[in-house]
Order: sequence, then C-alpha cells, then structure tokens
Amino acid sequence: MKKRWLAAGMALVMAGTLLAGAGCGETAKPVVTVQDGYVYVNGERTDIEVGEKSPQPGQPSETKSAFELWKEENPSYQGTEEEWTEWLENLVDPPEEEEESVEYTIIENGVFAGTTLAGSAETKNGALVMSNARLRLSEGVALPFGESGEWKVDITGKLLARGAAKAQFFAGSPFENGGRVYFGVNTETNLIYLGVRLHTMYVNYGWKMQNGFDFTAKHSYSFRYDGAYFLLAIDGGKEQILSDINFNQQDGTWLDGDETDAQNFSTLVRTVTAQDYAEMTSLGAEDFAWSAEIENFTVTTTPSTRYKRYLAHPLSGKRIFYLGSSITYGYASGGVAFGEIIGALTGNPYQKEAVPGTTLVDNGSSSYVQRLRNFNFAEKPDYLVVQLSTNDFSTGKDEGSVQSGTASSGFNTGTVSGAIQYIIAYAKEQCPTCKVVFYTGAVKKSWSFYAKYESYINGDFAAICTKWGIEPLDLFHASYKSYSCFWRSGDDIHPTLAGYAAGWTPLFMQYFMDRI
Repeated sequence: MKKRWLAAGMALVMAGTLLAGAGCGETAKPVVTVQDGYVYVNGERTDIEVGEKSPQPGQPSETKSAFELWKEENPSYQGTEEEWTEWLENLVDPPEEEEESVEYTIIENGVFAGTTLAGSAETKNGALVMSNARLRLSEGVALPFGESGEWKVDITGKLLARGAAKAQFFAGSPFENGGRVYFGVNTETNLIYLGVRLHTMYVNYGWKMQNGFDFTAKHSYSFRYDGAYFLLAIDGGKEQILSDINFNQQDGTWLDGDETDAQNFSTLVRTVTAQDYAEMTSLGAEDFAWSAEIENFTVTTTPSTRYKRYLAHPLSGKRIFYLGSSITYGYASGGVAFGEIIGALTGNPYQKEAVPGTTLVDNGSSSYVQRLRNFNFAEKPDYLVVQLSTNDFSTGKDEGSVQSGTASSGFNTGTVSGAIQYIIAYAKEQCPTCKVVFYTGAVKKSWSFYAKYESYINGDFAAICTKWGIEPLDLFHASYKSYSCFWRSGDDIHPTLAGYAAGWTPLFMQYFMDRI
C-alpha cells in the first residue's frame, strides 16, 4: 500500500482541477509544435487538433505558439503553458501504471495538509475543528466511477458540529462552476449522499439514516465503491446500498436498490467530468461549507495514472447552435434546457433560437426555416442541433416526401421533409464544417399524434438522415430512468429542470462526447 501526504510533491492546477504528478525533474523541456492542424510533442503527433492561423491577404504575418492556438479553442483553461506542456508530454509518454492501490491521508489525528479558503480550521485534541470551512487539498484525489475502478473513503469524527444542518464535505468542480461531484450530509432530509451539481440542479443519491441518528456525535463512516455498487457502513456495521434520490433536497424518491442506481449516478458524473472519474479537491464547497470535528480522513483508490486527464472540457471550445420549439426552449423549466446546462458545465459558446409552439414547416416568421437565418454561420459553429418538432404532427402539417438534390433552393419548405432538408442544406452551404444534429422528442403514447410521429421517425426521417449522413439523437426511443418530477404535470413531453439535468442532458452530452 502506497501512502502519501497530500502536501507531498507538486500538483498541477488545470481548469480548476488538481492533477497529481507534476514536475519533470531533470528531464529536458519537450518541444511542442503544430503541423497540419495537430499538436506534436518532440515530433510525435498527438490527437489534439488546433486551427492553424493564416494571415489575411495584405496583413502582416502573425506567428502563434501551439499553446496560444490551443488556448483560443479552450478558453476555460486556467493553467500555465508549462503545466499544459507537461500534460501533453504525459499523453505521448504516459508514466508506467502502478499496480498497487494508493492511500491518500487527508486528515490524520486532526492535522490537515492543505489550504484554508474560507472559514476556520484548526487542530484541537486530535481533531480538525472546522467552522463554515472550505479547504483546498494540496493534491487532488481521483475517484473512479466506471466499472474498472474501486475506492474507499474512511472518515472518523463528528460529521457535523452542533447547530450545523448541511455540508458538502468532499467535493470537486472539474471545469466550470455549473458542475460538481460531492459527498454531502443534510439533517433536514436525514441523508448522507453522493451528489452531482448540473447547472442549478443538485441530484443527490443518498443513504437514509434512522430517525434520531446524531450527526454531531463521533462515528466512523466508511464509503465504498466496488465497480457496481455504492456502499456505506457506519461504526463497523453492515454495508448499506443507496436508498434515496432527491433533486435540490426536494422530490425525494425511494430507489430500487439495484445496480442501475449506481450506473445512473456514474452517468451523471460522466456528464459533469466528461470521463469516468471525479477529481476531488476540497473539503467543504461554495454555499455548502463544512462545520465538523474530524479526527481521520483517508481515501484508498486505484491509481490515478489509469485515468486520462482533461485540462479543459472537450466541449469547451465547441460552438453549438440550437434550433427548436418548446423542448429546446425549456417550456416547463423557466427557459432553461440542455443548451444552458451544457454551457454551464463546459463553458462552450452557444446560441439558442427556440420559440414554443413553432413548426419546421415554413408558415411564418417564427418557423424553424425563418429563424434559422438568425444564426451567424460566419462564426463557424461546430454543431447545429435541431428539434424534430412534434408541433408539425399535432397540427397536421403536410409531411411531404424525401426530395432528391442537395441545394437548399430545391426543397419545398411547406412540408416537414422539405423543411428538414432545407435546414440541412442551408447550414452546409453557410458552413460546410458544421455538423447538423436532429433530435427526436418524447411523446406520451395516449396522445393522438403518437403513431404518426413514430411512423415518420422510422420512415422518411430515417431516410433523410441516411441521405445526408446524419446520426440523430433519438430521445423518442431512448431508455433512461425517469421520475415523476422530470415532467411537467399532466404531460410526458415537457421536461422540468430536473428532467433536463438528470434525464436528457446526459444523453446529449454522451452523444457529443462519443463523436469528438
């Protein structure tokens, strides 16, 4: 067992995340260049693409370094060029994989090696006494949430001080403030939980404590992930699996208690972190400071060298245009939908043209076809995401047929199929590198147009996608765990903020990540 203090060694602070293993010792600084749109390290090509900048005719020559080019495409990165260079070197020449587990000693006999960001923390009588504290670890701890990883978190002490009602006591924000993975406790819901923040939604998977459980008394807590289940044992007792889920400490629901719940939580972690691990960097979090008395806090986990590290979210530099109606707008969530949530998690630039009740068919100034022209394709978007409107089918618009040709001027925008092909053709004409993505919506089976919508998806829509080489995001047939609070009361088509955050955004994020 390899044991180390978190203060030992240097850590890389990249995109708000601490990355272990910094420092090249006496190794010569690698040579980083750009050739043919790719970053090279010591002559070896990486898979990192950057747009080489050529001067405009008549303009003076401008030379930019590989780092400057990469930084332009990853504006959320906050680290230095030296840290970036070392990360690249590790990509092309990764360190040998450690076989043994790694034990991180975060607090030992009340002594913490790190930085106090807010509140107070001092050692008294063998315990770290914290009051409204936020502490920064000297080295981040990578906790895997995929099937190949395991970890154990052991904490001994008083999880909450008297008078305290809640805390996020172990947390990491990987890229933007809109995303976080954390361990938490809340006396109002009587839960200890694992949670994920997605924009303004906090999704908490928890262990329900017995009535009368005293969080201010000394206990030993042992959290464990075995690759399939999340488990908690208190004071050496029987391990318990997750039992509850809630959204912003509301809409609590009893879980099934099977492996699916752990898989769903891991999916949310991947949505926030873009990978199968979370880098835990803090004790206490913004708005959820920690007041407690902790004697010992250790983590045992699989080596961090097994996980690919991102300096910035892979979507952070991707410009996305969203075109649609009520689902794209966020009709049941105050105008917040997957576009805003993805933007909060990644920092990516985006623009949304979404008006409830509108159609693909060009029947006025608010139609998809007309609003498509509000986008500035000179900005060279990476994606145009278009909703396959249900309004065209609920109002009986002419479906039309799959027309031949690829010029936008040749399509009948007075039909559904014609409007879809016009949108694809127009986007390609304006920006040939833009990838057009259509997504289908969820429709309640009892709705009168359900069969018509399904038939169109499986028929002409599928043919259009094949013709244009489009891979649709099919939410109509998608399988994901849903809760009553995911939907506007009375219908199964308009997601609430909880539905967008925990139901649909992970599907959008996975779609993009699988194709980068």
